[in-house]
Amino acid sequence: MNQKPFIEVPPRDDQARIRVPQREQKPAPGSHANTPKKGSGSGVLSPRHTSAQEPLYDRWMENQTVLELVFDDGSRMIGQLRAYDTYAVHLVADETDMVIFKQSLRWIRPVPEA
Repeated sequence: MNQKPFIEVPPRDDQARIRVPQREQKPAPGSHANTPKKGSGSGVLSPRHTSAQEPLYDRWMENQTVLELVFDDGSRMIGQLRAYDTYAVHLVADETDMVIFKQSLRWIRPVPEA
């Protein structure tokens, strides 16, 4: 066998132009365009973005499902999902709006019915 123990990577072209996604124009303050569209999350897509969570989050928001969030330290919170993006979820718990960063969560699930 005459296999190389490594993979050859072609040299990078330092002169190549970098493609940067265009940002959406922000609507005028007070316009109804600030209202998020169904299934849009925040509208911010990272290059690593996947839609694996979107259908689940959208269903929970549409049905106003009561959710249980468990944090890395084991503490729990109950509330309803209002919005989400790549890094955080907007939750209403005890009539208080909160932004919770996903990196602090262990998991999210609907509250089991008694």
